[in-house]
Amino acid sequence: MKSKYVLVDAFTREAFAGAQIAVFPNAGRITQEQRQLLARELNLTETVFVDHSSDNRCDARLEIFNPLKKSGFAGHAMMAGCFVMADVGMVRGSDARIECGSQLFDVILGLKNQKVQIGLPVNEHYDEYVPSDSELAQIIGVDESEIGYNEYRPMISGNPDPFLMIPLKNNQALRKAVFSENRWLLSFVAPLARQILLFTGDHPFEGVNFAARLMGKGIARKEDPPIGAAAPAFGLYLSQGKADYHRSSHVQRGDEHSRVSILEVNVDKVGQDVRDIRLGGHVTKMGEGYFDLPDE
Repeated sequence: MKSKYVLVDAFTREAFAGAQIAVFPNAGRITQEQRQLLARELNLTETVFVDHSSDNRCDARLEIFNPLKKSGFAGHAMMAGCFVMADVGMVRGSDARIECGSQLFDVILGLKNQKVQIGLPVNEHYDEYVPSDSELAQIIGVDESEIGYNEYRPMISGNPDPFLMIPLKNNQALRKAVFSENRWLLSFVAPLARQILLFTGDHPFEGVNFAARLMGKGIARKEDPPIGAAAPAFGLYLSQGKADYHRSSHVQRGDEHSRVSILEVNVDKVGQDVRDIRLGGHVTKMGEGYFDLPDE
């Protein structure tokens, strides 16, 4: 059995940037065991498998695997999967609905401008009870004076998974931060947040509102992984406490030493009620190929 895959770079207009994702369209005949083996063989951050959904309201069902296990929500992987669905003709027109996990997502596809927007379910979670700046500084390896940016303060925000948001004074602090797993595990915040999202609005990048970096348990010291899973929570964090908030924020992950990604996070609130969250970005197709798999 020949199984086609498409290799794309998500959250970028440029080749060899963004998040590298492999997508297997028409993956209905690929077993769960084979999916995990393929993800391990490709050894990318995520590999996406697209097949038909049993829900007649949906155009397709997406499953996401990393090299070790099946994954939950991952914004970059979903962007890649939706783009490939349109590229191979699985979706006609610019609107689609997909199933991923137990949730449904409405998608806007734009092949001409290589852009995808995903509407996300609203599942807010906030917690202002976090460690002191002094303790946080020890966890992320910066000076206490470097924590904070404008009115933003450390806080836990989730949609659906909770992340610890830590604003920093500038891009230099963002880049030099080093995660201490020992101090993290000794802190009361460790079981409350999946990982840490560092961000700053003081950076050298053009056309973006914030620079961000994900760190935490399971992330190598010099790794700068995709932040798609944390992006919805970050959008809600930016809107927390603000009424009638309608904002599109562009967030850059990476620098000249890594693969740059640019994510667009849209949040619409009427009063204090969050009506809409959208994650958007560009996707660049890099190539395609085939795996020869045994028939099960």
